[in-house]
Amino acid sequence: MVCTVPLAQMNPQLPVIAGVNYFQLQPGRKIELPQVQAALRLVAAFDKSPMAGLVDLQRVDVSQPGVIVAATGQGSEVTFSLDNAGQELRRWQQIYNFGLQQQKAIVSADLAVANNVPVRWMLAGAAPNATPKTVKPLKNRRKNV
Repeated sequence: MVCTVPLAQMNPQLPVIAGVNYFQLQPGRKIELPQVQAALRLVAAFDKSPMAGLVDLQRVDVSQPGVIVAATGQGSEVTFSLDNAGQELRRWQQIYNFGLQQQKAIVSADLAVANNVPVRWMLAGAAPNATPKTVKPLKNRRKNV
């Protein structure tokens, strides 16, 4: 189920899923759009991947057909296919690590491409805020018994 929440009430640890037509959102109903389902799978896989400790996933755009585009707090945009989140996160980590060795940061990468991934680089010192924000544990809600 997907619901809309005002930005002020959002959990800052979760990325925004953008690009969904407002008219397709109905309270209490599951969104069946492949891009939205892929975005949710990506967010879940990202949280379990080593990339979660390296970059801050802020936004996942589902407006383009056949792909989803993730934006990070470090200024990168990474394009994913709809069905290979785990494999593409591993490829992202390899590219990220290569960039560290070369003292470069990713501007954009298209992981939806199977071979010869197109990547744009910038000097690591030119990247905005190269350290991800600290992760705060979610508070447990108390239930009255």
